[in-house]
Amino acid sequence: MITQQILRRWASLALGVGVLIAGAALAPRVTQAETNPAPAETTLPEVWQPASQADQALIWRFVLQSPMGVAALNQLAIEGFISPVCEKTLYTHEVYESFQTLLRVQCPTPGGVSTARAYDEMRVTFNRFEDTIEGFDVERIYTD
Repeated sequence: MITQQILRRWASLALGVGVLIAGAALAPRVTQAETNPAPAETTLPEVWQPASQADQALIWRFVLQSPMGVAALNQLAIEGFISPVCEKTLYTHEVYESFQTLLRVQCPTPGGVSTARAYDEMRVTFNRFEDTIEGFDVERIYTD
């Protein structure tokens, strides 16, 4: 009985460490543009088209069933952009369609992990191969 409890605890600890290591390996790259952000326009480039209802269901399925998609959502949650009051809009690429999608999250109050400078909007670009999100880029939109 006691050995089973110890074994379960060690297994849980090993699983937790494995999740941490996997999360660190899958973390998005921090680019020079993110470390020295310039004020950006809140309008989207013309290549982004609003996703249809059918595309939205498909995109959410890919995001939620892919480790990289969940990692992107975790990044949004860490920075305070997962909230019922935040407006979430999905867009598909004009050329690549649902193989490259954009999740635009706009909140009524500025958020972010920095206390020095908050931002009103986050954009996550998902790149998909077949049924799996292969990578994502996070863009923080500052308004001055």
